[in-house]
Amino acid sequence: MKDVIIIGGGPAALSAAIYLGRYKRDCLLITDSFGGQAATAGVIENYPGITAVDGAALIAKMMEQAKATGVEMKEGESAQKIEKGESGFLISTQNSSYEARTVIVATGKNPRRLGIEGETELIGKGLSYCATCDGPLSKDKKVVIIGGGYAATKSALILTKYASQITIVNINDTLNSETVTLDKIKNDPKIEVINSAETNGFEKNGGLISGVKYEDKVNKEQKSIPAQMVFVEIGQIPNTENFKGELELTEKGDIKINRDNQTSLKGVFAAGDVTDISSKQVVVAAGEGAKAAIVVNLYLENN
Repeated sequence: MKDVIIIGGGPAALSAAIYLGRYKRDCLLITDSFGGQAATAGVIENYPGITAVDGAALIAKMMEQAKATGVEMKEGESAQKIEKGESGFLISTQNSSYEARTVIVATGKNPRRLGIEGETELIGKGLSYCATCDGPLSKDKKVVIIGGGYAATKSALILTKYASQITIVNINDTLNSETVTLDKIKNDPKIEVINSAETNGFEKNGGLISGVKYEDKVNKEQKSIPAQMVFVEIGQIPNTENFKGELELTEKGDIKINRDNQTSLKGVFAAGDVTDISSKQVVVAAGEGAKAAIVVNLYLENN
């Protein structure tokens, strides 16, 4: 039986692993893949002490640091269930099962889909949910970004390196992001913003995406924009589907935690974007992972 099992592979999980490894705890980290949203964030410019760093490079450094502390890591496995036992918890994956005295859930989030007709069939045919991953494919193309929050605005700046023209289609009446990001968008001649626009369909040509259909919410007119690539950036869904009924969740599916990262199930803690904390940033996730590890270490000492 392990002291701790960490479920997840992003900044929160890896930060927790680093701390628990330094505490000399017998710790196992299991994840379907490493990186989380940080790995696809492009250049991160707001991580303290680092002027600018590629998200994937930052994750690689965290992995290296965690492994150096002796933490065991298993990639390609996702937790399907957490069961309470007499002396700890049983974590079932698609391949095996593991036991631990405590658990830290740091499974992060996945991209939210629009849920409109033709969306699924166009994935990989001009439709993407990751500007960092697929940005190079937009070189010299007309691009549409659907969304109006942090993810959409950051994606727009990433795509200015590749696309010839970028149109942000925003369902709300204003964009919502950091002031410095909004200023960059406002002053970039490549970027056009269409507010109060609700996406309701796609146009395609030869099986590939060729445009975005939307309704002007002000005058109720149906309009379209030509596009050779479309990036959907409308937020994330917490990866908590497998924990419903076991951990208390919010209406949005986030894991409810108290100030010490304790979930509704004693001995199970959670950290990062998968929880109901208000700020979803790499530095916050890393800090929450460290805090969860500190609390877990104290919990193990007292129990």
